[in-house]
Amino acid sequence: MSSRLKSFDAFPKIDSQHQVHSQRGGYSSLLTYFCILLLTWMELGHYFGGMVDHQFHVDEKVNSNLVINLDLLINMPCRYIHTNVRDFTDDRFLANELLKFEGFPEFYVPNGYKMNQDTNHVPTPELDEIMGEGISAKFRDQINQFNSENAPACHVYGSIPVNKVNGDFHITAKGYGYSDFTRQSIPMGDLNFTHVINELSFGTFYPYIDNPLDATGQSTENNLQAYQYYINVVPTVYKKLGVEIDTNQFAVSLQRKQYSWENKGVPGIFFKYEFDPISLVVEDKRLTFVQFLIRLATIYGGIIILGKSVYKLTEQFILRVYGKKAAMKGVEKKGGILDKEVEKE
Repeated sequence: MSSRLKSFDAFPKIDSQHQVHSQRGGYSSLLTYFCILLLTWMELGHYFGGMVDHQFHVDEKVNSNLVINLDLLINMPCRYIHTNVRDFTDDRFLANELLKFEGFPEFYVPNGYKMNQDTNHVPTPELDEIMGEGISAKFRDQINQFNSENAPACHVYGSIPVNKVNGDFHITAKGYGYSDFTRQSIPMGDLNFTHVINELSFGTFYPYIDNPLDATGQSTENNLQAYQYYINVVPTVYKKLGVEIDTNQFAVSLQRKQYSWENKGVPGIFFKYEFDPISLVVEDKRLTFVQFLIRLATIYGGIIILGKSVYKLTEQFILRVYGKKAAMKGVEKKGGILDKEVEKE
């Protein structure tokens, strides 16, 4: 049985004494070997590096502990500001009790912030970037020593727990649009909703992940100015080598409204958020070793068959266009009774 297996050959070869070498055949073999080495190198990189797979699924999670992480600076004293959250289920509460208000001696725009620009750019971080920057944290609990309510600017920050349903988060002035138990009314000349956003995210707070509204702002000279941010949130899970980061991506559009005494409206900063019913899973996947070997065998067989076909077509083309003399150029001559030139196939 062993001798039979040794002599068995599923792909019979031509004996060496019946083979004829040619210059074009040598170039064809070199080109075929080069393609095999190149694709082998690419497959090795694909095998060790893995591939990033994007899958959309119906979001079946019911998460009532979702939070909105907010950090912004408003060009108005803290004692004028009123915050409110209302969702699709008519669940409403005052966010003033959850957020922290810190007086600033002046309003300023940090270097590198984008002011008065449309929010049509949505950053799409790569998987490795998320894995490197996905470090969770919490907002600081203590505020600076300067915390006067009469300060001209107000730093508002904190996390607001909300239901995972469509809702609105409003930042308005006391006495404008919503009733206030203090019945305080702010003079219209003191209103100014110029603001910069340091952080706005949903879910677990990852300070190093870039979000669409981070490092942006809007400025105005109009006292009755409203900014309405329309946000679509997509739950997103990143997976790599057993590590999983559960976060939320979102796209945002901005609508500016300028009111007057004739055209009455509620000035302020409004974040209207909607949760999409789908979730995105970005996962790093890798082939098994058996799959890797099967891919290599398939690639090798395909290259060899393709190389032989291209070589035969090239030889037929030279024979028909340039004649037999050109086709036999560079072909090894075999001595013998017939003394004929035979071309290796």
